[in-house]
Amino acid sequence: MNKLNSQFRYIVILIILFSSSALYSKNNDFLILKNYEDSLNICFNSMANSKLDKDRIDANENILRIFRKILVNKNTFDYSFDSLKYVGIFKSIDNKLKIYNWNMPFNDGTHKYFGFIQYYSKKKKQYLYELYDNSENIKNPEFEELTNENWYGVLYYSILENKYRGKVYYTLLATDFNDIFTNKKIVEVLSFDSKNKPIFGAPIFKNRKKNVRRIIFEYSARTSMGLHFDNKKEMIVYDHLSPFKPSLQGQFEFYGPDFSYDGLKFEHGIWNLYYDLDVRNLDIE
Repeated sequence: MNKLNSQFRYIVILIILFSSSALYSKNNDFLILKNYEDSLNICFNSMANSKLDKDRIDANENILRIFRKILVNKNTFDYSFDSLKYVGIFKSIDNKLKIYNWNMPFNDGTHKYFGFIQYYSKKKKQYLYELYDNSENIKNPEFEELTNENWYGVLYYSILENKYRGKVYYTLLATDFNDIFTNKKIVEVLSFDSKNKPIFGAPIFKNRKKNVRRIIFEYSARTSMGLHFDNKKEMIVYDHLSPFKPSLQGQFEFYGPDFSYDGLKFEHGIWNLYYDLDVRNLDIE
């Protein structure tokens, strides 16, 4: 009996030592990450305050180098990076997906987008993917299934999680500061294939002329468009866009909200479109 008690005490001591060591290791990593976070802030501030495209590109290259170096550390998934001002960092509700995302403006009014994805598989293995903006070469983005290496670059600001028949869909809401004439808002779906590789775009947007893999709204850069998830309605609600004059149909630099609202509701694995919502009415039939 004494021998068993001795063995038990030994095991408990080992568990405590291991836990303390793991905690120390994680805290130590967080201290190191704080230093890298400070370096990232310097680079992002440099990019934001630079007047020349060349200087912005140089600052962004340093940002990419730092992220590539540190995001292989699994502890970054739980690190908030909360002092970073010029990068969007979002986690999914299921705590399996984390997105890092930012834009680089150019003097001609265009933007290029960058990002990384951290993803935990069902087997709790963490994967890291860099996002490569190839927007200028994607001719029909509404219909294209894309990957992290052939990505329609945007700036994400919201992650929604939907499940259907065991499949998890992460619906992403995004902005694209397109050029000096127009901006865009985007709704698209991110999922992961059997090899845990990211797939952007799913043909689950219905009630349109054609089934599309992402919805893209384009409108005047002089106005703004609302696009958000309404928790009470359980819908994505957005401003309906129309031209300022009927004669300007198809010229998106002259489009803006017309004070009506449409929405998307996830039903049976599909994002169904609803027109002319009464935003005062919380019941959608």
